[in-house]
Amino acid sequence: MRKLLQKSVVALVGGAALLAGTIAANATETYTCSGQNEGLHFVIYEDGDTPTGGHLYINNIQVAVLNAWRLTNNLVSIRASVVGNTADTQFILNKSRQQVFIVLRDTESVVCDAIVREP
Repeated sequence: MRKLLQKSVVALVGGAALLAGTIAANATETYTCSGQNEGLHFVIYEDGDTPTGGHLYINNIQVAVLNAWRLTNNLVSIRASVVGNTADTQFILNKSRQQVFIVLRDTESVVCDAIVREP
């Protein structure tokens, strides 16, 4: 699973990356990974409690635009997928557990413990 996760992240970076001077100052929520994957940052924008999109950064470089949504009325989890990615890969950003998960096919794994920030 770890190799599959590494391949997925490398595939995200494979396209042209845009340098980001700062990580989205107007974000509604940010999830900053700690530990082994500390270079990963997920930035989510919301209108009220409805996610409207986001960005994925690796080492302060924007590498992907994210679709983001909530399942039902669950206010502690956001699901996100990479715009234009043909693989069925989703990230789950869980505020209460302070963790980020990845779902590949039918398998879910923890990507990292996360520091969650809200304005």
